[in-house]
Amino acid sequence: QQRAVKAAGLRAVREALGTTWSEVAAFVDKEPLPIVVKPVESAGSDGVKLCKTKEEAKAHFQLLMESQRKCGAQGAAVLCQEFLKGKEYVVDHVSRDGVHKCVMVWVYDKRPTNGAAFVYYGMI
Repeated sequence: QQRAVKAAGLRAVREALGTTWSEVAAFVDKEPLPIVVKPVESAGSDGVKLCKTKEEAKAHFQLLMESQRKCGAQGAAVLCQEFLKGKEYVVDHVSRDGVHKCVMVWVYDKRPTNGAAFVYYGMI
């Protein structure tokens, strides 16, 4: 999704994807903290962590790669992204024959829970 946003000439989330720490280390070194570290083989906020230090990011990266490999994930990789502070929106949109319609706009309800910085509770 972020590639499509970039290709359209819009500002996209800064990110690095890797299967080894060396593939994302340079990104993590230059990115302001905190950063988001998450598995590509997941859904919602499962496995997503807001890391406040580079050491925490590296440890979580390695944990995610090990757990994805143990599960036999075919496309196992980890995504490191800049942290975007603020509201997160979901836009339901349909298109047909070149006609585009916005159906609904939702705001994600995210809260700190069980030691995680954010867990998706629902949409408002």
